[in-house]
Amino acid sequence: MRNEVDIEMEEIDCPFCGGPKHLLLHREDSLQMVRCSSCRFIYLNPRPTSRSLLRFYQDYLPEDESSVEAWQRMMQSIFQKAANLIERYKKRGRLLDVGAGFGFFLSEMRGRGWEVVGVEISRKAMDYAKDVLGLTLHLGPLEKVGFPESDFDVVSGFYVIEHLPDPMAFLKECYRILKPGGLLLLRYPHTTPIKNLLRFFGIENRLYDLPAHLSDFSPKMIQQCLEKAGFKEWRHFIGGYTLPREPGKKIASSVFGNLSEALFHMSGKRFLLPGVSKTVLGFKG
Repeated sequence: MRNEVDIEMEEIDCPFCGGPKHLLLHREDSLQMVRCSSCRFIYLNPRPTSRSLLRFYQDYLPEDESSVEAWQRMMQSIFQKAANLIERYKKRGRLLDVGAGFGFFLSEMRGRGWEVVGVEISRKAMDYAKDVLGLTLHLGPLEKVGFPESDFDVVSGFYVIEHLPDPMAFLKECYRILKPGGLLLLRYPHTTPIKNLLRFFGIENRLYDLPAHLSDFSPKMIQQCLEKAGFKEWRHFIGGYTLPREPGKKIASSVFGNLSEALFHMSGKRFLLPGVSKTVLGFKG
């Protein structure tokens, strides 16, 4: 959901390596995604200021009951697969979900016996998670909450890292608050390959969801970010697919989601279909 607030923009250097030079990659209206000339990180530039982003996200999520329920149904399969994946490595413990939204993943994990807490910047979503689901949430961003070092067994973030102005600060904070042997689970979109394909056919689109998405990550780039933040081991997965409310999007998501899962398993869990969302686990030694 996109709101109508005035958005102040600022020019930035590469959020990953700090390099000042970049090349234009894609435009959506007046907004542009660029690729760093040094490290090839893909990011929005110019982008909204931190103050504009905070205002923007107060109305980003849906509000009416039917839309919130549709959001839950859309993400339910992703949350269940993520919960099962986490429990391959951790049976119980203390879990933090960053960008917790309405709290549906926290509710899933609490039902499995986990101690859960969330971080969210949307006050409306926080109110729902607290008042309707009875969850504990802290107002973000994560870096300003001040959790103790080695406080969590698991940190999760679903479709969060691409929204963050400083993804490396986020990953380093996740590493700091994880216990030794702790686990980070991230779910992220991988949009650029589809953008490249559609441009080849001359098809206009807004798949980056600008200005909400500030970066676009490939598995290789996610891996580089995790390594730079201190993680020594990682594993990639497809991790299911969302089920949007709109019939066309639901069909497309189902077809490509099942295809990507099939190719992943047929390749011995090595091939990650470009363009579909992915899940990565980072392990703290």
